[in-house]
Amino acid sequence: MKSSGLTVLSLFLAVSASGAASLASVEFLGFSIDGKYAAKEQYWIEDGSGFPRAEITVMSVADNNVIRVFEVHWTEELMYENGTEMYYENSMNPARETVLGNAESCLDSLGISSVYEGVHCVSHPLTDTGADPENVQFVTWVGSSIWMGPEFSLNLQNHSEKPDSPPDWLSMFETPVLLEVLITDAGGTEVMHLLDHSYHPEYRYVSNYRIRDVYVYDDSLTAIILNTTEPGFEGPDSMFRMVTGVISH
Repeated sequence: MKSSGLTVLSLFLAVSASGAASLASVEFLGFSIDGKYAAKEQYWIEDGSGFPRAEITVMSVADNNVIRVFEVHWTEELMYENGTEMYYENSMNPARETVLGNAESCLDSLGISSVYEGVHCVSHPLTDTGADPENVQFVTWVGSSIWMGPEFSLNLQNHSEKPDSPPDWLSMFETPVLLEVLITDAGGTEVMHLLDHSYHPEYRYVSNYRIRDVYVYDDSLTAIILNTTEPGFEGPDSMFRMVTGVISH
């Protein structure tokens, strides 16, 4: 949950009054040259406060572990220029430049670059309403005039499960889920499987995941970006999570 300072009363009033909420944008920053690491950024205007926010997540690909998170937390003082209150949109979000500057040395030291994007196999933004949110098929290469496969199938499962000792305000939102990601080959054989056995601190209140992007590097190293739905100050927020792994052949 990216919004701060929630109270049960104010959250209830905001949800009742408006369906607006934080709608993040996302960019995949690439793999490292050796494929061991990957990074993504997301940036948004915080609902309620109007503060611009941004974060970069760096992950170890093979074990799906977050190794660094860079965040920019803006304060009320930073919302004013010469006494004039500023109003931002995602396309003009000044937090992006700050967080990219903070993460630059880490990304450079790991060799992470957009040059090493790999193959962008799947792209299904929320506006692609005809896409199945939980199932896609893809190949790990492009450029051939003759399709030879293999074709892979990616399936998401959203397992509803209430966290231990949930806050009172959570009852106003849908039940959180644990994420399961399964990739199978053309013969139905499992080639990658990720399962949340417990709630990750950053995603413990997510109520839904859907497939956004699939990137594959060196034919097997995979970064999957997922849309998330999670509680916000003025309604459900639309944010992002990246999971990674290795497709076995």
